[in-house]
Amino acid sequence: MSFLQNLKWKCHVCGKERPDDKISVLSKPISLPNGRVVGEQNIRYCSDDPCCVAGAQNVDFLKKKEGDLK
Repeated sequence: MSFLQNLKWKCHVCGKERPDDKISVLSKPISLPNGRVVGEQNIRYCSDDPCCVAGAQNVDFLKKKEGDLK
C-alpha cells in the first residue's frame, strides 16, 4: 500500500478527517478593498456531505472573528 492510498485531509467545514477521495477543494479569490485579486484561499470540504458542500462557500480564513485583535 502506497503513501498516497492512505492520504487524509481535514475538512474545513465540519472538521472531520476524511480520505483523499472524499475531499474536494473550493478556491476563493483574496481581493484588496479596491477589487484587485492578490491570491486565493483553498477550502477543503467533504464532497459526499451536502452540508459541507454548501458550507464551503461560507468559510473565509481572512474574516475577523469576535475577540480577534485588530
